Amino acid sequence: MKHLDLLETELKSEFLCDLFETYDVQVVYEYDRTNENLPDEYHAEVSDLGLQFVFDDRQVLRTLFLKPVHVTTFNPFDGDDERIRRFPSKSEALRFARENGLRISEGAVEFMGEEKDWIRFESDTYSVHYEYVDSELRKITLQAASASE
Repeated sequence: MKHLDLLETELKSEFLCDLFETYDVQVVYEYDRTNENLPDEYHAEVSDLGLQFVFDDRQVLRTLFLKPVHVTTFNPFDGDDERIRRFPSKSEALRFARENGLRISEGAVEFMGEEKDWIRFESDTYSVHYEYVDSELRKITLQAASASE
């Protein structure tokens, strides 16, 4: 299984149930406690793999966060995914995007003493968002295109 292939997978799919049971994952239900018409969400995290899952109110995976970690336990994911490259710097990601004609958006901000830089590769069905903090890759966010609607 590849990380991007998980987008739009149901929470109770066989793969996710097996993964969550293997790592004893608790799924947290977050409802609109403040009555602001926000949709309900479900969250789960597999720290050993650097993964955080966000499911929509229909229990469909819309967002997957990947944090760079050294995996020392069982890893059910198949090697590297060419659609998700781990660029050590934003400039390398930008160069790759330009050389390959990818649609992108980008930005930078200083927040609480940290310099945050980001670039997002966009396709018709998903986006891959790279976040750099103080010039180091901090997180990759995979998001189904329908999640931003």
